Amino acid sequence: MLAGLGACKTSTGAVAGPEAAAIPPPSPTAPLQLAEADALDDHDDEPESRTAEAAELAAMTLPSRPDWMDKYAGQAPDERFFDIAALMEAHGLDRARAVELQNHFRDLTRAQPQGDRNAQYAEALRRAKAGTFEDRRELERLAEAPFIVVFDLDDTLYDQSIDPAVAMACHDITYAEQHPDGTKGKERFIKLNPGWADAIRRIHALGGAVVLFTANVDELSQTNVAMWRLDDAPILQHPALAGFLTNSHLVLQPKQAGSPVVEPSKDLRIVDPELRRAIIVDDNPLRLFQFRNTRIYKKFDAEAYCTTKDPAAKKAHEQGLKVVVDELEDSLRWMKAHPGTTFVDAYLPYSALGRDAVRWLQRGAGRSEKQAIEHLRRHPELVDAKY
Repeated sequence: MLAGLGACKTSTGAVAGPEAAAIPPPSPTAPLQLAEADALDDHDDEPESRTAEAAELAAMTLPSRPDWMDKYAGQAPDERFFDIAALMEAHGLDRARAVELQNHFRDLTRAQPQGDRNAQYAEALRRAKAGTFEDRRELERLAEAPFIVVFDLDDTLYDQSIDPAVAMACHDITYAEQHPDGTKGKERFIKLNPGWADAIRRIHALGGAVVLFTANVDELSQTNVAMWRLDDAPILQHPALAGFLTNSHLVLQPKQAGSPVVEPSKDLRIVDPELRRAIIVDDNPLRLFQFRNTRIYKKFDAEAYCTTKDPAAKKAHEQGLKVVVDELEDSLRWMKAHPGTTFVDAYLPYSALGRDAVRWLQRGAGRSEKQAIEHLRRHPELVDAKY
């Protein structure tokens, strides 16, 4: 656990210090108890059974990638990626549970690095079939929400790489790392995007569900989020939040399952299987592949925000997330006024692919932005299906 520093609370409820440290990281999936860990080590099935288990694990595992291909590689003893479509077919899992199997498997290998991988796979499968989600995901709510907004964390909702010299006077969350031997490590500072709280509240008021999805490593991300509060409650307990996904939920996809995905990426089908209601707000398109559902966001640079003397830049940082929610609200109005239209279709002009088409109509056909947006909503076929 991490020890907090001097406490301080922001107007939006972000906290630092002992009050924050009292919030436990989200982990409804209990860590392995000693007896359970021993059971995974001392797996004594018959040789035929063990051979079958090993063959299944191998069949579900995608070929390993060199460490140099992923900046987060090397964080866990076994970082394999599973063939999600194969898991779904073999075990009758939906996509959310199949991806969670991969997450559980990584959790188990972290807890017991020398454990029996076949037994760990079997336990991960059991948890996935039981519908055990580490992040307390609300699948029914996600299925019923008229729209879902997935927010990236690093450089979108917050910046945790801010220079300590700047961060001392400009941060919302702080805590001290704690080493395995119990000694304290360096202070960590997090600056939240100035529009984050109003954005989440507005989305909730509009009836939408919010999911957080970071590509950063699990433990650090879980600790950061555990320190974060909204309306005097841990953010993951806020009624707007319906899920929290981390690095172990990133996926690869072989060409047999569709277009190849060769960079560990965020798959929105985890929260919206048909990709009709979910969009993601993210600064990094390299971790994405569903660009009709993507809203590219200018990086939130906390150092620049905290030190700029440029009033235009300051205002742009402070209004950035408000603009995103204005787009969501406009799209929701369009969807309601045009029965049969999906939220993603209504939002299409604001998406990564849609913005290219808006500019194309503005420059090529002499349309205003408003006219181009209206035209694309009536003629969505003009937006490219993919890059």
